[in-house]
Amino acid sequence: MPTLIALFVFALTGLGLTAWLRRGQMARPAETSDTRSAAELSTLRWREFAKLVLQALHARGYRPAADEGLPADGIPTDGSDIVLERNGSRTLLSCKYGSASVVGVQALMGLAQSATLRGAQDVIVVTPGRFDEEATRIARQQNIELIDGQSLWPEVRPYVAAPTSSAASPRTAASPAQRRTALAWGAAAVIGLLAWMLAQGMQSTAVDDDALPPLPTRAAHATVPGSAAESKKDSAPVPTDPAALEQRRREAASAISTVFGVDRALWSTQSTLLVYLSSEDADPTTDLCPLLERYPELAASRVQLQPPAGSQKPVRFKQCRAY
Repeated sequence: MPTLIALFVFALTGLGLTAWLRRGQMARPAETSDTRSAAELSTLRWREFAKLVLQALHARGYRPAADEGLPADGIPTDGSDIVLERNGSRTLLSCKYGSASVVGVQALMGLAQSATLRGAQDVIVVTPGRFDEEATRIARQQNIELIDGQSLWPEVRPYVAAPTSSAASPRTAASPAQRRTALAWGAAAVIGLLAWMLAQGMQSTAVDDDALPPLPTRAAHATVPGSAAESKKDSAPVPTDPAALEQRRREAASAISTVFGVDRALWSTQSTLLVYLSSEDADPTTDLCPLLERYPELAASRVQLQPPAGSQKPVRFKQCRAY
């Protein structure tokens, strides 16, 4: 009987979690993947980024000026600005690529004068990040075109290599849908195992109760099924084997990865769980803590809530239970 109950719970939970995760993915805005891909532009090297920008502007009709003495690929070796030509007019291209994700007005200073000295009538400034409000206002006044990472991505997407290739391993080539399905059924297996343990314990308790004669004088002290005393009796002790403890940490991280608002979860140290959020406004702590508190040795772990890439929100820390 416990085995049948566990199989039923496993199948029902697996199907339910799979449907819930798919519905949650369909409900996300369509631009989420584009936003993540645009953020990945900042991980490229300067020369790779400049090459993508030139390819995008090439589709607009721009070509590197022939009299600039540029290399064959049109990218200066010193990282300087590039003069482009289109329909007889010249445009100065400046790629602002650095560690800062927000480009300020200082980066635009002197570009209009530099364009005039090099015979260009217009200026285009490109960054994988974004421009602040003051830079946007100055650019509008000086007739400078600003292209941030999110605006650039649709133009460079055709020139970015596909994420999968013949050299990619099956693990890296796995689709997000396959990973979500694996997480759903992994969590279902954990829940099914817990259901089997609970049913097994209840069956053992029922057999023991039937075997013992009634004790009327101690009826007031009898253990009521489902009470705190009974839960304490059935709860399994914390294992001492390091491999078993590591397995429990992996199970907790896998279960938390299925929570809505969580992109993935992993242990950065034995006492710190790193939770990557899928959106800036996500706050999964209400659903996250019960999953972590299932394991007494993990209940007081520090939870680091990491905002999505490119987000301006700070990292937050949470502790579900005090030591």
